[in-house]
Amino acid sequence: MERGDASNASIGSGEGTGEDDDDTNGKKNQKKRGIFPKVATNILRAWLFQHLTHPYPSEDQKKQLAQDTGLTILQVNNW
Repeated sequence: MERGDASNASIGSGEGTGEDDDDTNGKKNQKKRGIFPKVATNILRAWLFQHLTHPYPSEDQKKQLAQDTGLTILQVNNW
């Protein structure tokens, strides 16, 4: 039975993985997920629903969406 205990100990090494999970949930490794203003998401969704057949804005459209929403072009791209 001691061998079973030893194998359990190796399984227990999975606890180290849990510690890694804690690190990823820690402040230093946690990515901040920005929440866009409701008005901005409404504008972006309206554009999306108007362009469902081809939901890929041109560079000019991205600039306009960024201006209309108050977001950056990068934020529009990532949305």
